[in-house]
Amino acid sequence: MARLPYFAALTLAGGLIASAVTAPTAFTQPPAPVAGSESPGDTIRELTNQGFDVQINWVAGQPSNIPLSQCTVTRIDTSAPPTAWVSINCPPDGSQ
Repeated sequence: MARLPYFAALTLAGGLIASAVTAPTAFTQPPAPVAGSESPGDTIRELTNQGFDVQINWVAGQPSNIPLSQCTVTRIDTSAPPTAWVSINCPPDGSQ
């Protein structure tokens, strides 16, 4: 009878070790891009791929007659998930 508690303790310890080894690791989200480090299109795409609902804040100008690639990202705010605000500054039309 003395072997039963020892065996039960060993089984319990083995189970705990096995569950700790096979437990899934915590998923960490990649960091948000840095403002100005890539094109506005790439920034928006990257944030969307990370699961954010991207909203744009036009700081100056809007790309009505110029490509978005000529604009720059001035700020990225991901403090209120799932929404990410991207501030974009575009040159005036005709200044490219």
